[in-house]
Amino acid sequence: MSILIVFTKCINNQNKKQEQKEENVLTGSVITYDQFAGSETCAKCHQSITDNYFHTAHFYTSQNAAEQSIKGSFIHGKNSFTYDVGKIVSLEKKQDSFYQVYYYKGKEVVRRRFDIVIGSGTNGQTYLSWIGNHIIELPVSYFTQVHQWANSPGYPLSPIIFNRPVTARCLECHATFAQAINYNPDIPPMFDSSKMILTVGCEKCHGPAAQHVAYEEQHPNDSIGKFIVNPAKLTRQLSLDVCALCHSGRLDELKPPFQFIPGDSLNDFYTSSDVSKKAGVMDVHGNQLGVLSASKCFQLSKTMTCVTCHDPHTNERNNTTLFSQRCQSCHTNQHKAIEGLPDDVVKNNCIDCHMPLQESTSISFLLQNKTQPVNAMMRTHYITVYNDETKKFIKQYTSSQKKKL
Repeated sequence: MSILIVFTKCINNQNKKQEQKEENVLTGSVITYDQFAGSETCAKCHQSITDNYFHTAHFYTSQNAAEQSIKGSFIHGKNSFTYDVGKIVSLEKKQDSFYQVYYYKGKEVVRRRFDIVIGSGTNGQTYLSWIGNHIIELPVSYFTQVHQWANSPGYPLSPIIFNRPVTARCLECHATFAQAINYNPDIPPMFDSSKMILTVGCEKCHGPAAQHVAYEEQHPNDSIGKFIVNPAKLTRQLSLDVCALCHSGRLDELKPPFQFIPGDSLNDFYTSSDVSKKAGVMDVHGNQLGVLSASKCFQLSKTMTCVTCHDPHTNERNNTTLFSQRCQSCHTNQHKAIEGLPDDVVKNNCIDCHMPLQESTSISFLLQNKTQPVNAMMRTHYITVYNDETKKFIKQYTSSQKKKL
């Protein structure tokens, strides 16, 4: 190899490193609350994008508790969960605040306020309450599938718990940022309630934006965004890492919470505690990337990432036709004809046969007067042939056509 070629490669590598350094200027620094600008600030210059994004499940995955953000009913007769004879948790509204109140034989035992709503409500919601600088999870959740209050996932029926601490990892996946106080991984975390940014906002995927905003205000004619991360320009692995923070199963922290930002390598901040990589073992909730990685589609591609199929700025939920079009961008004219289904029906819905809804054992709710929990249904990201689902799809289509006659 000539000296010129070696020199050229070195220069190219240095340029790439410099580009990545400029793309993620905060890598290696301590991330703090004052480095964030807030999604509302982003909206001033990116209105068309944020108008769509503010209606996504990501954005609604955490909110301040209020009448419009809590899905469950507070109407008398629909506002309680009975655990046992004489043991009731009542969901109550008092002025502008909402409470979960535990009564034993009619006497109030514990009262905790709804402070934070976790979950967009697509599958359900769980509710958090501040106790000093600690955040605890409340015992009663809301299960959208049946439109009822339910026992929170993983909670026992007895005793009724009002002191379960919320972990840092829970918040990392449901909020943009929370300032930890004297973080110690061996004890329940404490957070500064005045330095918390709820929702999975713009800066969750693009990095803290205060420096970017300050620069753009001083240089309004500069068309190249500075001091901000564009995930589309990241390498495949770093792009996957942005999503993997919350969609790759259980991760154990190597560093304090909320220090990973887009452009960082996830391996520098976490180790995976999900030992198994078998698609049939991994739950469809919370480990979408792990399940996807076991799929032939992913394994045979050198470029496929989460955003190959998902536009993170838009609410595309249940749009099977749109997702099927993205399938066909790689699988052009590859599908065989299916007896009983017209070609256009097949092309407009790859999803129900190749990525069907499956039960999640991670999100399961015990309903009132029931002995077995009900699992939420979520779409698997293990892309393969599901013969039983195909038969079901054909049967449903045939039945719908007969009804039209």
